[in-house]
Amino acid sequence: MLSTLAGAFKVKDIRNKILFTLFVLVIFRLGSFITVPGVNAKALTSVASSGLVSILNTFSGGGLTNYSIFAMGVSPYITAQIIIQLLQMDIVPKYVEWGKQGEVGRRKLNQHTRYLTVVLAFFQSVGITAGFNQLSSLNLVNHPSVKTFIIIGIILTGGTMLTTWMGDMITDRGIGNGISMIIFAGIIARIPTGLQSLWQQYFVGVSGSDLWQPILFTIALVIIVLVIITFVTWVQQAERRIPIQYTRRVAGSPDSSYLPLKVNVAGVIPVIFASSFIATPQTILMAFTNNYSTTTLVSNIE
Repeated sequence: MLSTLAGAFKVKDIRNKILFTLFVLVIFRLGSFITVPGVNAKALTSVASSGLVSILNTFSGGGLTNYSIFAMGVSPYITAQIIIQLLQMDIVPKYVEWGKQGEVGRRKLNQHTRYLTVVLAFFQSVGITAGFNQLSSLNLVNHPSVKTFIIIGIILTGGTMLTTWMGDMITDRGIGNGISMIIFAGIIARIPTGLQSLWQQYFVGVSGSDLWQPILFTIALVIIVLVIITFVTWVQQAERRIPIQYTRRVAGSPDSSYLPLKVNVAGVIPVIFASSFIATPQTILMAFTNNYSTTTLVSNIE
């Protein structure tokens, strides 16, 4: 792998693509630390254990932790893409027609996807801000009002569109898969925090005689992670090869050919929806628990 990377940097075109991708990712990570004005990001620590916060933080590339201008990330764009693809299934005739027009139709669909992204990003950002403000006992937004929520929604919508544009730039001028690279950058950026938590939880304060237990646990954890990554990569790259039989074979043609079909056509979409469904009950219960605690506190004060 190291020799492959060294060889890639020797090719000028590939080297420029890699450096451009790293440059865009650095800008994205810097923007992830710019908190939205009028928001107290520390209030999210009270709901940081929520599964919904973890999922949204993953798709935002780690921007939700600081409630930055990139807090929404690319999740509205992914949702808009799924909706447009569903509408192409003989639901909207115009979209079905555009889907058959090749590159011209694809550009029209991408334009409508971005229009829908703006709408979804605004309403989703306002709704999430209001929801987290309620979950954090009204401490997330400093001065809650309709004007404040609209301003926050506009800022987060602009951050989503900028993030989507950076992903498109990586796709066009970088190494490709821009949206996935944005999500990947957020996941990688959370690794040092995870290692620090692992160190403090299992190694800090452990004596020499009991040190073998955390070491054994860490080794087992690394092995499990490597096995999961290997298995996921194997399934993702797997394909079903359907043999093609010709009624008339031309001289010089290959003896056998096949039609490759990916085994995992849906990609990570099932995992995304499964995680969302699993996290939804926990988030709803947290909302009821926080409301009950607030009501009880007010009753005790009175």
